Amino acid sequence: MALPQLREVVSAIHAELSVPGGLHSVLGLQPTLLPGAPDLSSLLPREGPTARFPSTQSHVLVQVSANGRELLLWALRRVLALSQAVLYLEEEVLGGRIGEGRDAFGFRDGLVLPSREQVRRAALVPSGSLAGASWLLYLRFQKDLERFGRLKPQAQAHVVGRTRDGELVPDAPAEAHLHRARASGAGDNQLLIRRGFPFRHGGEEGLAFVSASADPDYYRRSLDALLGVGGQPPDAMLRYARAVSGGLYLAPPADWFLAPSSQQEATP
Repeated sequence: MALPQLREVVSAIHAELSVPGGLHSVLGLQPTLLPGAPDLSSLLPREGPTARFPSTQSHVLVQVSANGRELLLWALRRVLALSQAVLYLEEEVLGGRIGEGRDAFGFRDGLVLPSREQVRRAALVPSGSLAGASWLLYLRFQKDLERFGRLKPQAQAHVVGRTRDGELVPDAPAEAHLHRARASGAGDNQLLIRRGFPFRHGGEEGLAFVSASADPDYYRRSLDALLGVGGQPPDAMLRYARAVSGGLYLAPPADWFLAPSSQQEATP
């Protein structure tokens, strides 16, 4: 599989998914496929005292969201049709709504929506050969609904750091998920833009997590804060949610999809 061939396929997917209204897509490539991108394969897998984030790195990540089910299914079918001669499907997950929906545990999610300026500042590489690109981190968590459900409501809120309706818990411990996320410096859409999508897949439920950042080093800090590396308290949420899939990708700048493929580009 030569990179120009892959680039042609990914560009075709980008062009077709950019046309319909009410459809939004994110396309990421394994970073080593893009000239000038550093090798960050050491980011994943990543381990802490009590949990592990695995690597199931693929060549291409495609995330699609749509205003309706029919449009979503059309987009997924087109992705498969356009890529089947070059790529094979390794994992497909159908998730729920973005924004102020609820995760599989029943807690409201996506409460702090980023502004365009926050997205530009936090998610887009500002300069250099990768200017306009964005580093994407994908993680998929299976949630133990039964075990979490055995906790009393107050104990559940202390694990999350918020109540089910999104109110802050003033006496939440340092290991609460909200505090561990903020300990990484990534709170309030400042260092990375993150969104979780609840899903049900093969009888299992969980969260598909995708984030975008201008600097992949923020991911090291964030993941280590969640795992409890370096004497930090591990995220209490990881007792009830196990990461089963993950990878680091690079979303190319917009003009990458429009430029003709170069025969001089490397072959993966």
